[in-house]
Amino acid sequence: MIIENAVLSRNKIITELTRSEHGDLKKYVPVGVEAVTREPEFFAHLIAWDAVKGQIKDTKAALPIISLSVPGFPAEFTENSLAHLAMLRPREFLRAYRFSLDLRVKSRVRKILNRLTADYLHYLEANTGRWDRTAIQHRRTMKELYALAHVKPSTRAQRVLFVGLNPPGSIFEKVAHLKDMTALEASGTIMEFKIPFLIAMGALGAKAKDADLVLALIERMSPTELVTNTKMLDKLGVTSNPILKTAFNEAITRASKSKKATLKTQRAVEQITDVDLKAKMVSLQEKQISNLGGVEGNWLVLGDKSGSMESAIEASNLVAATLAKMVTGSISLVFFDTQPTSIDVTGLTYDQIKEKTKHIRAGGGTSIGCGLLSAMERNVEIDGIAIVSDGEENTPPLFVDQYKKFSSRSGKEVPVYLYRVASSTHGFYDQDLAKQFKDARIDIQEFDLRQGFDFYSLPNLVATMRTNRYSLADEILATPLLTMNDVFKEDSHVS
Repeated sequence: MIIENAVLSRNKIITELTRSEHGDLKKYVPVGVEAVTREPEFFAHLIAWDAVKGQIKDTKAALPIISLSVPGFPAEFTENSLAHLAMLRPREFLRAYRFSLDLRVKSRVRKILNRLTADYLHYLEANTGRWDRTAIQHRRTMKELYALAHVKPSTRAQRVLFVGLNPPGSIFEKVAHLKDMTALEASGTIMEFKIPFLIAMGALGAKAKDADLVLALIERMSPTELVTNTKMLDKLGVTSNPILKTAFNEAITRASKSKKATLKTQRAVEQITDVDLKAKMVSLQEKQISNLGGVEGNWLVLGDKSGSMESAIEASNLVAATLAKMVTGSISLVFFDTQPTSIDVTGLTYDQIKEKTKHIRAGGGTSIGCGLLSAMERNVEIDGIAIVSDGEENTPPLFVDQYKKFSSRSGKEVPVYLYRVASSTHGFYDQDLAKQFKDARIDIQEFDLRQGFDFYSLPNLVATMRTNRYSLADEILATPLLTMNDVFKEDSHVS
């Protein structure tokens, strides 16, 4: 990432550090390091806010490590970073630890992280049930954590992880014998010991197709497991067996109340061929996005359909659909080349919006301003604007001119968010929107989607949009920091 402004604004920090980098944690480093250096207190609260509100696992592992890697990071904020690392599940904790190795943090920080890893593992060991539930699902990860941080395992951990013994009566013994049990006994064992879905599937083998077992597995599945394994459940008969279908529908209802599986649901939808099942997952996705909430007001979404802007059409649909489920007001979607095409998408689903826009085609010149002018002429109430485009204009009315007219007429300067998508060509006389705003000394927030976009990024980005451009920063600063006492207690979810 390249930081163009001499001063890194808080909104820029938020937009750059809450996006999905698809596993490449190093991409957060340039902006992250500068943000920690310039705004250490804000960065600490951003870590806390992201842990509660964020949907991207990458940031939860990367941001605390980046803060610790910067020399001079205030000691008063260090505990917050360590505490949020300790809140991670083992697989993400290991990612964070390995990321610290990639960054080659100072020996002092390495010692701190090793002590944290020891505390993390010993906390799990202190409760046999907690450690067993964690180790059965993260066996390889746990072994690697003990080894990397040079932590001496407890006698039980040593026997289970490094010798391969299964203590009598433990979940490890039960999993080892699942394949030898009757369907009724196996299903009861899965329920009693709360055996994770994938672990049970691997242990059961061909027996996993038994309806009683599938029923037990569905009732035990977390929202994330349900979403990521929907295709497998389809093959196991959830659409053909009435009892399984009922159990699956109940599981969908439970998952619809969760905020954790949102970003994986779209992939599940794309893999499903059964029409009824696909409809259920689409409905789940809509409810999960709605649960994210946090966006107020009435929004104008300007989608670029000029030449070479095919990708902007799809991105506009996604942004509008995500907003439609998050906001309390109305959503007006306007596609533009040199002429506007307006659609009221308030409350519509992604599929409904796609149906309404299925005849939109890319072609012609580019006037982003005509979309705003059209909305003004229709007296559309606007509290915020999202533009999905490469940001290049070559035909009047220009957006910055229309924005000034709108601000004068309405008496307010509403926030503008540019979702910059890739273009296959660039006009010789094109004027860049962000540069126009900078020259006019008007603020614009930019999300760079030129490397691609998907449901992993968009809901998280849309959730950061506000009608008051500074309210999100205030919300982040109001998020309480975490202490180690908050983490290492009996009701903590570290497992």
